[in-house]
Amino acid sequence: MKNSSGFDNSFSELNRIPRPQKQKQESFRKIINEIERKPAMNRYMFPRFLTAAAALAACVLFAFIIYSEVDMTHGSNSESMAGIGNSIITQTAISLSESEKTFSAERTDSAKSAIVQDEKWENTVRNAVDSAQPADAVLSSKPLFDVQIMLKGKEPIKLKIWEEDGEVFIRPMASEKMYKVSSEESGLFLQYLKAISDSLQKTP
Repeated sequence: MKNSSGFDNSFSELNRIPRPQKQKQESFRKIINEIERKPAMNRYMFPRFLTAAAALAACVLFAFIIYSEVDMTHGSNSESMAGIGNSIITQTAISLSESEKTFSAERTDSAKSAIVQDEKWENTVRNAVDSAQPADAVLSSKPLFDVQIMLKGKEPIKLKIWEEDGEVFIRPMASEKMYKVSSEESGLFLQYLKAISDSLQKTP
């Protein structure tokens, strides 16, 4: 009520000022418009503030989720074998494995090692190695093949290869961890290795 009487007094004061009626009406209209505009501005500013705050919160939450997923993915793949990826394979040395501890494909000039430079083989071995995942396997058989993959500008990858119960397992020479090749990639990979081993066994 005080506000209302205050505005009334202001209007009365304006009425006492000797001005043309039209000018008084314009002044009254400006005052009334200003009074009506301020609550409306407050109403609009508050939702806008909430909208901006909600958008900022959504951005922060989205960034947190993405970071968490990346971190979890990195953590889950931390035990994955170092694959070939986009590295260039210069050649591959393949030999029959003599034991679990020794590596027979070390010497590329050995008669018991086959040197392979073939695009189809490179795609096959790349897909097989990159598909390998950690496996808690206790193998009863001995490794069948030793494979040394030479990469351009990088250290070679040295692998021991097993086949057991129709599955193909890989163990890097620098590790005690066993990895299993995916079933989609293991069949062709094993065919290549067996074909090469057959040619090696026929070598005098």
